[in-house]
Amino acid sequence: MVILPLAIMSQEIDSTSTRGTKSKSFLYDLGITIEPARESAPLHGIGVANPSLVPIVNQLDSLSSAFLQYKKMTDNQLDSLWQENQRLQNLIFLSPHAALSQPIRIYSKKEGERFFQKGNDAYLARNYAVAIDYFSKTIASEAASSMVGDAYYRIGNSYIQLHDEYLALEYLKKVVEYPLSENVDDALFLTAITYRKLGNKELATIFFKRLLRRFPDGQLAKLADLELKRLETIE
Repeated sequence: MVILPLAIMSQEIDSTSTRGTKSKSFLYDLGITIEPARESAPLHGIGVANPSLVPIVNQLDSLSSAFLQYKKMTDNQLDSLWQENQRLQNLIFLSPHAALSQPIRIYSKKEGERFFQKGNDAYLARNYAVAIDYFSKTIASEAASSMVGDAYYRIGNSYIQLHDEYLALEYLKKVVEYPLSENVDDALFLTAITYRKLGNKELATIFFKRLLRRFPDGQLAKLADLELKRLETIE
């Protein structure tokens, strides 16, 4: 039952109390009844006033819990992918040298040819660090594609001489992108040999077979065939 006090400003109402005092207000009954809320079982320590909302709240809690679990699972998968990517990058570029990247053409064709000649001189003198520097400048020039392919091959071979096989493989694999290069077959053969040296029989086999398919009558075909037979005997 709701009882509200009302102030009477325009007139005074006599009180029947024994004290004979007069009052300017009285309580008026509006006749409105408010029943106490029927609470359901508390969820997370908070009561729900309307029982019909309980299923909705439960569904929201379930969705929230499922979302959090999915987010956690997705985050874990992303972390795993990132770690795997880092592992592969570390494996490929397990090298004290800079990682392989696409060069920007900043030298002219004439400069590239000059760099290639200087690089070749250093290469023949077994000054491989200097050779790599000159050949890298050739790659970053407007030199003919055949010369760029040869520069990639010589850089790869230089890294092998420096006992940096993983980085060498990245340069050797680039040679096949320059079909006019005179060293495509050499690059395929050296790639296979390097993988065999690293103990990767599967990739060594793949590159020997690529060499045979592409240069079946080449000078290295017989050697590649012999190497394949040798790999077949390795358990």
